[in-house]
Amino acid sequence: MALGHSTKPKKARPPRNNLLLSLKKNDLELNFYSSLDPEIMNKLLEKVLP
Repeated sequence: MALGHSTKPKKARPPRNNLLLSLKKNDLELNFYSSLDPEIMNKLLEKVLP
């Protein structure tokens, strides 16, 4: 008796959440990942960086 292979398609992996930027300023540490919306990242950077 032959073993049947599953016909279910493989689940697609979500894209990796890569570290884009890591900043340290005084006691504040910020890590920005690729999943973060670019507009939000820009707003945060404007608040933190002079």
